[in-house]
Amino acid sequence: MMSGHIAISIIGGIGFGLAAIGSYLGFRQHVKWAGSLLRVAALVAIAVGAAHLLRAVAGLGAVGALQNDFSAAVLLAGLIGLVGLGTHFSASLKGLDGFLFLVAAAVSFTGAATTNAPRADMTHRPWFISHALAFSLSATFFIAGGVAGVAYLLVNRMLRRKRGTSLVGSVAPLESLERFGRWMPLLGFPLFTYGILTGLYGVAHRPDLSHTAWYLDLTFLLSAVAWAVYAYLCAASLRGPHIRGRRAAVLSTYGLGLIVVVFFVREFSSRLHQ
Repeated sequence: MMSGHIAISIIGGIGFGLAAIGSYLGFRQHVKWAGSLLRVAALVAIAVGAAHLLRAVAGLGAVGALQNDFSAAVLLAGLIGLVGLGTHFSASLKGLDGFLFLVAAAVSFTGAATTNAPRADMTHRPWFISHALAFSLSATFFIAGGVAGVAYLLVNRMLRRKRGTSLVGSVAPLESLERFGRWMPLLGFPLFTYGILTGLYGVAHRPDLSHTAWYLDLTFLLSAVAWAVYAYLCAASLRGPHIRGRRAAVLSTYGLGLIVVVFFVREFSSRLHQ
């Protein structure tokens, strides 16, 4: 089992890594076969992850599979990979797929360090399915928005310094990156809120946490900070042009950093998820 889940992590990581290389070769070097490399590598990585998830659901049930740290990492990597594949087919977001595939590869490789067994103390109630899916989907949207923010800052920096003119012309325009980066948090925030609320409901039904200061858990504290950051970003986006352009990209990048930290804390040191 251990060697199997490490192999899945390696295949997924290499697949998404090759897809990122294909993206670079396509928009930077204009290599003809780069697009085929990207699509095949990404689809293989996604298919291997999907096969593992189907097998986990068949063997452990949906709740047990989603409580599995390794399966959760595979699911997140696959979702990010799907978003990357979607941006690959979007003419207005060219070049962004490479960044997303790099993140998917990193998540895949991280999965090799997680346990491949369900957490013993977690709830086995069906509502946990929606809780886990909400967090995975919201993390995917937040990561996609943060990656768009990073890409926006890089392209904007090249424009301001009047460097890399040929590269700027072959990647997504700033307007498209801003629009994509603005919509991703708006889609992810309701799911993130739902995930936090259902998580609190789960804590209330865990006897092992009833007499502990669970609210001081680092995962909960960082999630609360991330919620506040994205609440501010979403409110500003809906109310008008208070946060646009570089400011929105910077805030999305900070949010991306928080989500990454929350992911690692949750996987390796959270009392609430042990």
